[in-house]
This record gives sequence, C-alpha cells and structure tokens, in this order.
Amino acid sequence: MEKKPAIISCLILVAMLIAVIPRTPITYAADTHVNITSDVSELGPADATNYIFKVSCFVENVTLLYGVDIQLGWTTEYITCVNHTKTIPVTTFPNGILYPSTISVHDDVDESANMSGSEVGTMYWLAEASMLPAASFNGTGTAVEMFFKVKKHPIGIDSDIWVNVTGATLANKDGNPIIYDMTNLHILLHGRNQPAGPEITISSVNHKGAAPYTFAVNVSILNLDSYWDLGGFDIQLAYCPEVLQVTSTSIDPDGWFAGFWNDTFTVKNEVDNTVGKVWIAMLGLPLENGTHTAPEGSATLFTVTFSADGSGPIEKIYDPYSLAAFPHPERSEAPFNNSPTAVPIPFTVNNGFAHVVGIKQHTPLAGYTVTTESNSSVSTVYFRSGVAMLQFNVSGPAGYAGYFNITIPKSFMWADTTPDGWVGFFDGQVVSPIITEDADNTYLYFTYEHSKHPVTILSQHVVPEFGLATIATFVTLTILVVALTKRFTAGKKR
Repeated sequence: MEKKPAIISCLILVAMLIAVIPRTPITYAADTHVNITSDVSELGPADATNYIFKVSCFVENVTLLYGVDIQLGWTTEYITCVNHTKTIPVTTFPNGILYPSTISVHDDVDESANMSGSEVGTMYWLAEASMLPAASFNGTGTAVEMFFKVKKHPIGIDSDIWVNVTGATLANKDGNPIIYDMTNLHILLHGRNQPAGPEITISSVNHKGAAPYTFAVNVSILNLDSYWDLGGFDIQLAYCPEVLQVTSTSIDPDGWFAGFWNDTFTVKNEVDNTVGKVWIAMLGLPLENGTHTAPEGSATLFTVTFSADGSGPIEKIYDPYSLAAFPHPERSEAPFNNSPTAVPIPFTVNNGFAHVVGIKQHTPLAGYTVTTESNSSVSTVYFRSGVAMLQFNVSGPAGYAGYFNITIPKSFMWADTTPDGWVGFFDGQVVSPIITEDADNTYLYFTYEHSKHPVTILSQHVVPEFGLATIATFVTLTILVVALTKRFTAGKKR
C-alpha cells in the first residue's frame, strides 16, 4: 500500500538513527491483519438512539512493527464519535502496540472528513512510530479504542453502520511496509418501530355545591416522542353552552411549547359561548437557519376556564390534523413520505367531563327559600301569587341523563296527602316524582333525558297570606288539583 507522508517522515528519522547498525533480512508474516471489531454486531429494533458502544482497531499477528499510519471512517448518518483512546505504547496500555519512546504525528478526529493529506473519507487518523533504542513490536495489540453514539435510528427499514479502514500503513525499522490484510466493521441496524403517537387529554372535574361553579380544564399532550417533532397544534373543543360557559383561555401556560422554539405564533384563540366551541391554534417558529429542539414529554398546551351550572362533556372536535410535525423531507416512512411540508401526527384522545352538581337556593316568595340540587342548569324558580305552583326550566346536554331534587319548606307549600297531593309537569306532561318528606320539608326527585324542559310543580296548599286571591280562583285551583291528582293516580295504577 502507498506510504503516507507523515509516517514516512517519522521513519526517515528512525532510519537516520539506525543507519550505522548492521541490517538483517526482514521476514513478513503472511497472516498479519488490521481488524476493526465492536462489542455489538446488531442494534435494534428497540430504539438505540443515544446508545454508546465501543469499537477497537487492532493489529493481529504482526512481526517487527515499528510504526503505524491507520485511517478510519464511519457512517456519520447514524453514529458519531464521542470519545477515543490511542493505546500506545504498551508500557502504558498492556493491550496496545509499539514500544517507547514513540513520536506521535496524528491522533485526530474530524467527522467532516476534511483533514489535509488524509485518504478520502478519513475521520480518524492515527500516525505514530517508535524511536531507537525501542524494540520492535511483535504479536497482537490494539491501536485505538473508540466510543460511538447512535444519533439516528431509522424507522421501519434495516440499515448498515460501517467503520472502515480508509487507509493504513504498517512499517518496520527500515521504513519498509509490512504486508497485511484488513477486516472492516459492519453493524446491522434493525429498523425500529415508529414511536406511538401522543395522547391529547382533556381534564375532568367533580363538584357538588354552590353553582355556578368556576374551574379550569387543562388540554394536555402526553408521552410525546421527540421523533414526531411537534411543530404546532390546532385543537377545537365542544361543550354544552346550556350548562357551561367559557370565561377565559390561557395558551401554553407553562411555556413548555415555546421553550423548544425561537418564537411562537398564536393562530387562533376563539371562544363561541353560543354554540359551545373553543378553538386554539399555535405554531412554533425556528431560528432563521431552521434549527430548533424537537418537543418531547408531557405538558399543558392550553387551559380553558369555565363557569358551570351543571354537568356536561368537554370533548375534542374530531380533526386528524390537530397535531402537525415540523417538515422532515428526508424521512421516507409514513406519514412523512418525504413531504417538504408539515404532516399530521397520529394521536389518541381522552375527553373530559364536568361532573358538576349545582346546589342553588331560590326565593320564589319573600321569606321562603326552596333549594334545588341538580346536574342540569336550573333557571330561577318562580311562584305565581294566588296559586300553589312553582315554575322553572332545567336544561343540559342532549343524550345524557339529568336529575334534580327540589326541597320545599312545608311552611311555604304543602299537601294533605303525599304523594297524591303533589303534581309535576315536564314539557306539559304529568310526571311521577319520587316524594319524601320530613317534619319541615317535602323533597321531590325527578329524572329525565336532557334537553331543555319547562317544569311545573303544584301542591294543594300554599302559605295563607299569599294564598288564593278570590273564591273563584280557589274553586278553579281545587278543581284543577283534583283533576290532575285523579289523572296522576290513574296513571300510576296503569
């Protein structure tokens, strides 16, 4: 093989020092090898990104070795050198090569493969020779140990990692080459499975107490792998405006998303409390050269604050493009498909629910309080003077079961018999509440399918000072209550 200028210079110096010494014929070993080995032969399919492994370059079965010039290159698409140790001389490294004293010309790493005078593709260059009166090296020893980190693990396809000898010279004391053969290192990099997409989760709340109740809902991303390189999000939420109203929003409240970008841009921050929709969209802006750090982990994307009168779902409106990956045209696998533009990131959704049971106190008549407990939104309870009747509305999200319990003081409204002395109307139809009582109150419990329902509750009696205005009114109400009671009782018997 061609002798390299640097090592030849060293060996010329060596030759000058030994010129006066009688020379003896040199015998070259036919089975001398320059080999590259590693502690791994395969990586994957489990993600090997950031995995560090050792590579050794050694000279095997050599005779009268006095100088080396070894140049190596490797597959920089997948690996990078993180450290190396030149194992010269053997007095310092018992598993190494060459005896002291030695002169070092090269012990250099340049992964750009741009070292002047080196062979094409050289990224590590070792050039060193022994100096008189050092002994020649015979046998087998390691020239250099290198440590590499996997910086990229391809998805779905097997790839190859190579560490090659780009050029090498082994020389004796006279500067003459020693014949050898060589073995390069090949590591099979099995394609890894594509990381699962993240989860978009909407938090839930549980509350039983005074209403309206104010609370915050977090819309979060969970278990985001950096592979997906989230470049932006575009998320719409739906809710039932009859029970929920948005009071405010906060985008990227912890600064998580912004921390990966040079800047961010809010595309949408819209609330429509009439139809029940929140729309939030944000983009990450990289540096001018396009560089950024790929987002990863779990964090809150935005927060929505609600005021709730009752219970209802808070759900993501279906949109497969809600999470967008930064462009990666170099990726052939789906969904990237070498696209020069952003592509959708797959994801799963965990929707939220506001479990809010509102307890409200109403004063339909001065000095008298009725209490409602419901997972519906309950409007103001009205009392019609002169009639033992309460009226109000209940409403909630369609498709969900609703209920309310109303507590009516007996000092305000009462019946001679329970339950026949009470009549309830839903949407103008007689219904059968569950009625219980104690010494002070009557409790009426209703269940129904949600929508908006007008409710009317009649009893036989109301507090006298706000009772029947006229004898005619009294007679009319009595007839009405009796008729409804009979109908209600007959309905129960059927």
